[in-house]
Amino acid sequence: MEIADRFDVPSTPDQAWALFWDLPRVAMCLPGCESIEAIDDTTYKARMVQKVGPFQIAMDIDLAIDEMHEGKQVVVSGTGKDHMGNRLKLNRLSLELEERPSGAGVAYTIDFTLFGKLAALGSSVIKRRAEEMRVEFTKRIIAELVG
Repeated sequence: MEIADRFDVPSTPDQAWALFWDLPRVAMCLPGCESIEAIDDTTYKARMVQKVGPFQIAMDIDLAIDEMHEGKQVVVSGTGKDHMGNRLKLNRLSLELEERPSGAGVAYTIDFTLFGKLAALGSSVIKRRAEEMRVEFTKRIIAELVG
């Protein structure tokens, strides 16, 4: 499943890049992210808690920075699991930055796959929750860059 968004913010590209390169700060913009800690310069451990359909999911996620193009893009991947056997494969989270006359253009794509009971809920339930998360994530990213 993929969720994506694109928007402009009235902050400088340098300000936007400072946010992108601060993965813990970006992660805390994700709804349900309770914590994130750096293991080293390119790997992190995060804890996500979500209510999806009838399930309350608490998942530990291992994240790795796969690519970094200074001032332009950060790409992250990861895997996670919970105690009920649900698993997450974060195939790619890409944060991209473009310079605009009025500030910065921000784009992100999150491509993920769910396994276990979560996957059995059906795509409509997952898509609805993913869309709610997309809207909230975008609001939080904008607030971080404008605030």
